[in-house]
Amino acid sequence: MKRASPHWSPEGTRATMKTIKKSNTQEKDFIFRSPFKPQQQAQNIQTCLESIHRDLEYIQYHGYDEFTKRRATYLDDDADAATKDNENLGSAFNGTLRDYQQFMLERAKKRNTIVHLGTGMGKTLIAIMLIKEFLGCAIKGNVAAGGTKSQILFLVPSIALAVQHTDSLRANLPCKVETACHTSSRSARARESIAAADVVVATHGSALDLLNHYQDILSLTDVSLLVIDECHYATGDHNYATILRKYYHPLKEGKRQRPRILGLTASPLINVSIRTNEEKLQSLLSEFESIMDSRLVGFPSDHKLGNSSFSNVEQKVVGYESREIVILPNQGNWKLHWSRKNEINQLQYLCNEVGLRVTAAYVSKLAREVSRNEFDQETSQQCENLKSYLIYVENHLNELIAQDKAGPYGGHTDKMRKLECLLTTVLKEGSGSMEQTPVGIVFVKQRITAIALCNYFRIVGNEQARSIDEETRAQKPDSDNHTNKLNECTDESNVFEDAENDNSMDFTAFHKNNAQTILHVPEKGHAARNSAMFRCDFVVRRATHIFKYMNKANSLDKHQLEELEDDWLHQMEDIRSIIGKLRLRETNVLFATSIVEEGVDVEACSFVISFDALQNVKSFIQMKGRARQKDARFFVFADSGINKQHLTLENASSVETMVYRFIAKREVEYIREFNSSRDNFKSCLLGDEEAAMHRELYTTSMSSVDLSSSKSLLNRYSLSVPIDPSNRTSKQAISLHMPLYKDHSLVLPTHIPPDMRVINLPSLFNGESRKKKHSLMALAACVRLHRLGLLNDRLLPLSDADMKSWLIENALNDIPPCEVIPLRSSETPRKSTPIVVYLYKLTQYGKIFNEEENSFSSGDDKKFRLALASLSPLPDDFPILSYHHSELGCIECNVSFVGHEQLSEYQWDRLTDFHCVVFNARWRRKSKPRWFSFDDDLLTKHRNPYVIGCLDSNDEVHWRFIDSIINDFSRSEDSRKKAVRSYDSKLISPRVCCPIYNPTTAYILYEASGKKSEDEFATSEFKSFREYYATKYALKINPQGKMFRARRIWEFPQSSNTSDAKPQAKRIPFIDIPQELCSESIVADPLLILHLIVLPQLLYKLERFLTVLSLIKHATSNYPTLGKCLSTIPVDSITEALTAKSCCEATSYDRLEWLGDAVLKLLHTDALLKWKRTSFLHEGYLSLLRSAMGSNERLCNCAKITGIADFILLAPLTRAEWKPCGLRHLTRAVVEDDDNVRLMKPSDKVCADVIESLIGIIFLHHGIHSSMSVACELGISFNYGDADDTVTWSDLSVDSKLIDFAASFLGVERFQSPQLLVEATTHQSCLHKPVPSYQRLEWIGDAVLCLAIREWLFRFDAKLAVPRLVVLEATLECNESLAFLGFKEGLCKFIDHRDSRLPNRFENFQRDLEKMERGLWCTGKNAGLSARYFCFSPTYVSPSQVHFRFFSPIDPPKVISDVVEALLGAAHVDLGFAQGQKAALHVIRPILQSICSLTVSSDPSWNVRGILHPKQHLYQMTGGIVRVRAYKGDKFRGLGIPWFCSEGNKDNEGYIGVVSCKGLTIAAVWESSSRAAINVSCSLAVDLLAANPHILDKLRDFHLISKKYP
Repeated sequence: MKRASPHWSPEGTRATMKTIKKSNTQEKDFIFRSPFKPQQQAQNIQTCLESIHRDLEYIQYHGYDEFTKRRATYLDDDADAATKDNENLGSAFNGTLRDYQQFMLERAKKRNTIVHLGTGMGKTLIAIMLIKEFLGCAIKGNVAAGGTKSQILFLVPSIALAVQHTDSLRANLPCKVETACHTSSRSARARESIAAADVVVATHGSALDLLNHYQDILSLTDVSLLVIDECHYATGDHNYATILRKYYHPLKEGKRQRPRILGLTASPLINVSIRTNEEKLQSLLSEFESIMDSRLVGFPSDHKLGNSSFSNVEQKVVGYESREIVILPNQGNWKLHWSRKNEINQLQYLCNEVGLRVTAAYVSKLAREVSRNEFDQETSQQCENLKSYLIYVENHLNELIAQDKAGPYGGHTDKMRKLECLLTTVLKEGSGSMEQTPVGIVFVKQRITAIALCNYFRIVGNEQARSIDEETRAQKPDSDNHTNKLNECTDESNVFEDAENDNSMDFTAFHKNNAQTILHVPEKGHAARNSAMFRCDFVVRRATHIFKYMNKANSLDKHQLEELEDDWLHQMEDIRSIIGKLRLRETNVLFATSIVEEGVDVEACSFVISFDALQNVKSFIQMKGRARQKDARFFVFADSGINKQHLTLENASSVETMVYRFIAKREVEYIREFNSSRDNFKSCLLGDEEAAMHRELYTTSMSSVDLSSSKSLLNRYSLSVPIDPSNRTSKQAISLHMPLYKDHSLVLPTHIPPDMRVINLPSLFNGESRKKKHSLMALAACVRLHRLGLLNDRLLPLSDADMKSWLIENALNDIPPCEVIPLRSSETPRKSTPIVVYLYKLTQYGKIFNEEENSFSSGDDKKFRLALASLSPLPDDFPILSYHHSELGCIECNVSFVGHEQLSEYQWDRLTDFHCVVFNARWRRKSKPRWFSFDDDLLTKHRNPYVIGCLDSNDEVHWRFIDSIINDFSRSEDSRKKAVRSYDSKLISPRVCCPIYNPTTAYILYEASGKKSEDEFATSEFKSFREYYATKYALKINPQGKMFRARRIWEFPQSSNTSDAKPQAKRIPFIDIPQELCSESIVADPLLILHLIVLPQLLYKLERFLTVLSLIKHATSNYPTLGKCLSTIPVDSITEALTAKSCCEATSYDRLEWLGDAVLKLLHTDALLKWKRTSFLHEGYLSLLRSAMGSNERLCNCAKITGIADFILLAPLTRAEWKPCGLRHLTRAVVEDDDNVRLMKPSDKVCADVIESLIGIIFLHHGIHSSMSVACELGISFNYGDADDTVTWSDLSVDSKLIDFAASFLGVERFQSPQLLVEATTHQSCLHKPVPSYQRLEWIGDAVLCLAIREWLFRFDAKLAVPRLVVLEATLECNESLAFLGFKEGLCKFIDHRDSRLPNRFENFQRDLEKMERGLWCTGKNAGLSARYFCFSPTYVSPSQVHFRFFSPIDPPKVISDVVEALLGAAHVDLGFAQGQKAALHVIRPILQSICSLTVSSDPSWNVRGILHPKQHLYQMTGGIVRVRAYKGDKFRGLGIPWFCSEGNKDNEGYIGVVSCKGLTIAAVWESSSRAAINVSCSLAVDLLAANPHILDKLRDFHLISKKYP
């Protein structure tokens, strides 16, 4: 094979390989050395084996479930991300506004207004009425009221409020209302709905995102009314304030520019304390109004509703004494799952909070409802242990209560006692009717407290209802005794005293009288429930996650589910239903967490209880605001034992009153006018960047950026650049890729070209503050990035889709479609008479084949040859087709042109009938008889239509023989049987027959053997032939019947493949067959059968050959460069490039596709590098563009548009997939299937792979330049070459030592542009240099090295499959290999950097290399320190059993491998492709030498252990049943696995690499770096499994068995 390129030839590659094989370097033994010494390795393996056997034995006797309790599993903490339930509280308003509501509405119609009203006083109603007004004006086009703007924006602080307000607006407004939450900006469908809505209810975050990046969807210029709920948040950096500052204030004042603002708040100034003076209040309020551009409107001080709006709720403190009642039983001995510890701690908290009685009642339900924690892999046994523990806790608590050891209050805490008496007293007041029943909310801090209290009071209420129901049925006059007893036990006057007097209250009698009755299980009954004093419910977040999990389906069967449907505690109804029952007073007490503090309105609520101390003023206002009834009451529980509360009720009320009075007496009104003079700044003479700095704003067609967002946008761009993950590991590492701010300049990241990297601040702004100068420069940077195309018109960083669309639009041309070439005939042969056919003789020969042929043809009149009758001329240079048959040996076939002949329609029919007969005899499925028939229409679907004919010795059509075969085929079954009966003792010629007892097997009958059926059988098992057939087949034959000498027909091969090993052909023995049990075959001529044996295989190969020739012809006509290249490549090589794996051939396109992928990668790299519109981009973006150019989608389109997809070889040689030309099955049900099989379509992936394989084979035979020409011709690459190659820092001096080192390291003589070496060795931390960092050249060098490695491996061993090639490639180009090569030559001395971490890493790594005591996979620092090898298992081992010492590394500095690739990139750019490839092979020569020396073996399937990367080798060996993971030293001690070593790392430094299989540890190694820990542990596991293959079998069995376990 020769290539056209004069600079880079295969001979050069082979010469390089020969030189490599002559290695005598000192390092080659080191490169793939085992990490352990032989004696140490043997001891390590033995210890691992003992551990594995011990664990497997433990599993065998105790089970996998028990084993999982002991195994090591590192689990991250799963934060409970609770979300609020959405409630629909919307209802239509049909009444009239109150006077103060009307007053505020009128003010809001005229100006921007902040409505300050207490909770429940109609703020939302005012908003609805104003929205109605603006909607009506917008429809009428009333500019005075709302202008012609189309949308109204309603901002809310939470999703729950967004849903509630959406429901309210939809119930009251005849318009389209949509909700915008956090997912709206990510969904195109949601954005379309938002754009079409009349009213948009949005959370502040989603609104800001839409305004930032989707102003075509949502813009304040299109908003007529802006409603801001809970507008007191509009301060500081809150999104409310950001939206107003960034998008509202810059708009021009006037009715057609700025939208009207309506703010809603109950507490406009919440960040105040009791010490805040009036001056401070004025300052805060002025700032608030300035941001809102609105005037706050509330009640004047003399308004009749002014005081009542904030003081109509009576407020009381309930004091209590806190003490710990009892410690719950220890859970340590119960073998509970680790996740249950924190859950059970909640029970201790609950017990301390409410006492034993409530806790016991809750634990009783909990034990019934808890189910297995499948997420955290809790076992069934552990779950049962938990239930047993809970039952034990319940019994223990009840026992303490029964023994009167539960404290002074009968099992309650003082806090719980006060709560029960308080609820009893409050609810007793309205016991007359349902309409008068008080309704209240009890707020608690913990979810478990709310559920436990609800459970307890439900039990109390159900017991009350049961007693009342029984008394009612008995019609006893003392039916109210139970209630009277409760009333006697309470004293209302005591409850409402202040906290100081609460200590003297006596609640003992109540609990003593009810201690034995309140825990009975209640009966069902709706009426009874409504008669109870306590009708409770609860609202918490994720009630089923208090204990994971409370799933009924996991705990109960279907019958139990139906029975306990209404009595299941840990389930929460829809919040709409809960609030609805509260409004209807079906529920009178709601226990809730902060989920209903804000946004849930219950008009019927008459009291609110805060079971815990107040946290802040906002919570106080919101909780108190839930009480909407007249004379409502608000109770706060306070611990009397704490002298100083965090926030007392008195202080909270004082702050609220102070703010109200300040607002009420305000009389001065102002509206801040925003100065927009800078909008009128005349910037027509200034550049875009300076103009944006003057205006403090930059606007595109779809977005804008100002000073408040410029820095965040610049940071967002910098973080979006696809950099290496290792550069994101620390703040210091990521800072190198972030903008650098100086006093009067801004330096952009190093991937920006040097002439575009620096932003200079104009002197006009030198007097501004430091913060503003930074923002101005960041704004100019955003303008520059947008102008460069690095930010899109939405001012967002480019996404993958953006890059791809930009590339296709600006760089890649449309793929040129091919011209229509009539490769297939459009007409059937019958439409042209006479029919011209081209005859090609198929001459088969072989040693055994010729012997068999001569035994059947004694005269020339009996000799014939099969022929190919083609409807179109075929090429002259046919290859010799061959096939190795197991019984006939090697059979070869020569295809030669005989001539053409004109056939009549009758002759054509006879020829096609013969074609059918031939393949019905050879290719028909005999197990499921499906006969072939000929269809002329199918010939039009074949690229080279043909039929099989027969030629006589004069090379003319043998019509007589054809007619005889057709006549034999048309005989009936009886005729074929009679033909056998007519045989004489001596046959004229042998015939092919089939036994009637086995019609699928054919025999050649030669002559009568002279034996009869009654003669002795061949074996002693049967006396005669007659007995044999009677016994085995139940057939009776004539005792005097003739026996014929016969031989089984030759095997019919079913595939095109033959094994590489060709054993000697087997001779078929002769047997005796009764004449009367035979019937002639449909084709009885054995000579014809002989010629049909391998006919399908020969035709299959012939069709593949013709397909390749058709592709060459097609390419030559449409794509001359491709056609010219293919025409000089051997057909077999092109056949390999077109053969898909579905063909099941010995070779497919896999290897060529693997090579072609690297060729395309380098072609695309060069194309992007040489185009001026992409040469300056960051290598991350260049990688995205390169991926888009070589994407499967693009390559697939190329294959389809160019027509190459039609030539892909897909069908294997099987009866189901391949059918001879023109044939279809007679069964109509499968006709369509036959056509589909014949016209198999390649998948998109196969199409893309074939394009890559063609590029690969062109590269192998014609070089890189032809590959580039073909890629450009097919439209999968481009070659503009218009980039400026001039180095902008050409005046920079280059150290001669660097030049000499690079020449020696790369194996080159000179450099044309030595300045590239400076770029290749410049770290990204060198922001001071005018030279870009090595990242661009490293990106180029990666492609250069990839192609060099793949071509070398491709030529090194033609038998290597792609999976092994991929692993070898990973070994050659991994970080360890390249770092070793760089350090070996002293590359670290020439790297220019400003990273303080690198010198120490270089020094330690260099010291490790000098020792060379361990292999390549263990290179790193601390080479002289001791480390540990661990073999740990869930079963205990004595520490003395495991103690090894070896050297411990760190990860090789990645900067070294990056600079190595950068130097290769520099050689490629400066010296060209050939020198770049030569340099790449020169650099990796030591590793190639080691591979050559280690693979010299007599075994053709040479052993690659030690060469392959340990992790890749382990995965390949085990088939993915193992897991490899590295743990930090401090985390390792918390794994829960006993680790065994007499000495340890006291500082928890380093990493532990663990190889395990479903929790069973195979090997573990302690190293000081994660990469080395993984490599060494994998190396140890590979050696262990290679030396003990039975262990791998056991692990596979163990993996299958353990799959059924969690």
